[in-house]
Amino acid sequence: MPEWLPAVAVDRRPQSGAHAPSSGAVPEGALPDRALPDGWALARSAGDVVGQARHFLDGLADGLGAALLEAADRQFSDAAELAAGAPPGEPVAVDGRVRDVVKAAGAALIDAIRELENVKNAASAAQAKAEVLFEVVERTRQVQAGIKGSSLGRGTVLAVALARRESQWMAARRLASATRIVREMPRTMEACSHGVLTERRAAIIESGTEFLTPEQRLAIDETIAGDPDTLESLGDKELDEAVKQMAYEFDREAFTKRLRKAEGERHVSLQPVADGMAALRALLPLKQGVAVLKTLTAVADSARNAGDKRTKGQLMADVLTHRLRQHLPCAESEAAGTSATISGGGACLTAGETDIHLDLIMTDRALFDGAADPAVLTGYSPIPAPLGREMVINTGGQAQVWLRRLYTHPESGALMSMDTRSRLFSDTMKRFLFDQDQICANPWCDAPIRDYDHVKSFISGGSTSISNGQGLCQRCNLAKEVPGWSSHAATGPDGRPVTVTRTPTGHSYSSTKPVLPGAARRARPSRLTGSTASDPPDDVP
Repeated sequence: MPEWLPAVAVDRRPQSGAHAPSSGAVPEGALPDRALPDGWALARSAGDVVGQARHFLDGLADGLGAALLEAADRQFSDAAELAAGAPPGEPVAVDGRVRDVVKAAGAALIDAIRELENVKNAASAAQAKAEVLFEVVERTRQVQAGIKGSSLGRGTVLAVALARRESQWMAARRLASATRIVREMPRTMEACSHGVLTERRAAIIESGTEFLTPEQRLAIDETIAGDPDTLESLGDKELDEAVKQMAYEFDREAFTKRLRKAEGERHVSLQPVADGMAALRALLPLKQGVAVLKTLTAVADSARNAGDKRTKGQLMADVLTHRLRQHLPCAESEAAGTSATISGGGACLTAGETDIHLDLIMTDRALFDGAADPAVLTGYSPIPAPLGREMVINTGGQAQVWLRRLYTHPESGALMSMDTRSRLFSDTMKRFLFDQDQICANPWCDAPIRDYDHVKSFISGGSTSISNGQGLCQRCNLAKEVPGWSSHAATGPDGRPVTVTRTPTGHSYSSTKPVLPGAARRARPSRLTGSTASDPPDDVP
């Protein structure tokens, strides 16, 4: 067994931080496995799972050991040495067999990474089941020991936290989530066990339904996690939005009440981190948070355009620090002759309306007729229609509101066109793509859009059109420029635009545009048709 694997044997002595070598010995005070009665099948099963997992890790350590990495490094060095004398951009002249081996190895390693990810997810599912079973076993042991009342179950979370090497607070949250998933969400549990769903993504589904009834939660579980193709195609933010939209449709009043309650929990905290730094965290209502971020971004962009050499992140941090520490007194405080102390109840102690541009997408019937269609704050998450109406209408004249019409497909809900008479943006095509994609269009990437890219590259004959455009983060856009990457636009059987990306190892991944308000979310078929996307007409459809 490799030295970095923790030992199986239980050491009842105080831990010094080092792992004792595995001897296969039975823990002190326990019966040998062969002597256990039939009623101890649960204990034997748990031991079998641990033994199989360690056997798998041994094989993995041997198969992907340091020797393999050293061999790959040597091959890379040899290739780099040959490439040094070749013209830029020209393939290096090497033995064809070597080239074939490298190509095959790349595809095999990507397959291994995916399968190992599935193994990690399945292990997380097994761990969740073990935690829920342990809670039952531990409570049973405490009942047998005569523990009653509020003391029953005490110490369970601590035991789990120690086993997971994390805080009790985190372990308590994970245990509560695991209990709900294992007991009430069979499809989510099945997806995790099969490796399709990570522990984090399962928690997204669970947390978005925690205020619903078990029956409503089961319905969402069946719809979201019951379709592997749909689940596979959703990024974290899209998954969160899908769950929230369905939860809102089930119980709009409870959903809105939950958001109102969350606003009351706004706060600011400071956490020390490595290298003498600290993380200042502000939990704000979504509208105010977006406005603050956009203000800092705009100031940082302006400074960089003026020649400031600091990075965008450095500028945003410095601007935030300056404005909070050097904040001028409000007019009310200044009139009272106080510069260091702000009088209570003044406007300086409230978060007023803002003139920062927010992209809020909602149906006309929700805005003007009081319909319950959820709204979308572009790039973030669905919000209830009443909150959306408040953002637009109840500003008290403090903020300007601009309306721009968007047009969606009546069946698929895909964004088709927009009113180009907006006075806020001159580049209407970029604004269209931003509203269409909302976040980076690559699968599972939740980064904000920074670049607007041709799906089929311009060099390859791709047109500069809406049907051939997408919003990407900077990293994904730069990655596409590496030789071997390609993508093309297609249309799914449900009529929604799909982008298919092919990697140099031959793997293909597809992403579908988000569902906008006013359209029901449909399952995403796994089979794609050829590209039939076309640009909307210039005039209003």
